Amino acid sequence: MRSFRAASAVALSLILVAACRPPIGGSVEPSATSIAGSLAPSKEMTVAIHLPGAPDALSAAVANAAASEAIAGANVFIESATPAAGEDAFDVRIRDGQTDLFFATPAAALVARESGHDLVMVAGLQRTAGLSLAAGLKGAATLGDLTGAAILVQGRPGDEAPILAALAASGVDAAGITIDHPEDPSAPFDPTGLFDGTYAAVAVNSYDGAARLQEFYDLESGLPLGPDGTTAIQDESGTLSTAAGVGIWALRSALDDPDSLTALALTLVAIADGLAACRDDASACSLVLEDGGEVDRYGDSLLWSVNALNATIWPAPSGALAIDTTALMTAAQQALSIGLIVAAPPVEQLVDQRVLDLALAHLPSTIDLQGASWTSIEVQLPLE
Repeated sequence: MRSFRAASAVALSLILVAACRPPIGGSVEPSATSIAGSLAPSKEMTVAIHLPGAPDALSAAVANAAASEAIAGANVFIESATPAAGEDAFDVRIRDGQTDLFFATPAAALVARESGHDLVMVAGLQRTAGLSLAAGLKGAATLGDLTGAAILVQGRPGDEAPILAALAASGVDAAGITIDHPEDPSAPFDPTGLFDGTYAAVAVNSYDGAARLQEFYDLESGLPLGPDGTTAIQDESGTLSTAAGVGIWALRSALDDPDSLTALALTLVAIADGLAACRDDASACSLVLEDGGEVDRYGDSLLWSVNALNATIWPAPSGALAIDTTALMTAAQQALSIGLIVAAPPVEQLVDQRVLDLALAHLPSTIDLQGASWTSIEVQLPLE
């Protein structure tokens, strides 16, 4: 029996403002700091970016988009929306001048589509989700050991798809697995359930949950567990290492409004600028995120997470915002095969290129979306 105690809703809090009007008598030309000279909605627009959970390193590009003023003068403002306990994460606040983007994995978006949200992918983001499974030191060592187990999955409903697929590939009956998600997705991920025996394993991402496992204070000694405090459960099938990462989605109906389409394209340019900034200077990127006051990590801990997030995005041979339709359809078939969805729509129903095409047409040439020379920086996760 599977149970889903999870995820999410829309609790909008204005934390990021990424636009301002051009000075009177001045002009704004397209550049890495402003593209409003040739692309702007006809009225003031707010773009709410819905995160999959509490702000963490994944929101770094959004924070840097605001700080870079990449859409200055365009009358576009960016809000960050975080999910709330017990509500639908894909519901939106209806108000004049607002449009929405959602950061979500393909499986999570597909689950939301089947519940009535007509989502389409408008841009890519991560090459891989960076998923891993961990158990306590005396717990499961292999996927086969998780037969009949309860697993806590960092993320929202649908994000467990690669976990269940990996278990199925190892011969584990998914029907006997209990999958839970954090009860309050607006709060930082808490792995306590792994260490108090509530769960046999936790599934975490590489840039947030994996760090929190190491930072967790041992329930007996009171000291951080460190890298040797859990057992990494190996996936011989490679399903976890190739799991599709977060993409950028929108409601199809929003794309029929010219102002909404323009505002979303401007936001993609700002995100692109933010992604490149976080790649090229992870230290400065983490400071921008820390100064925003929305994340609970700081210093080298946050820098470690930004560096780990970069590894899920760069290098990006096709461009960091490119939509990988092959990976998308593979994820859809995976979600179908384990029973998370009842149908896998054709790719033309899942993808809309209009926002991305408009953004790329106005992308400053100074923004590199491939990052061919990117390498991970050396940073230790501080454990106190």
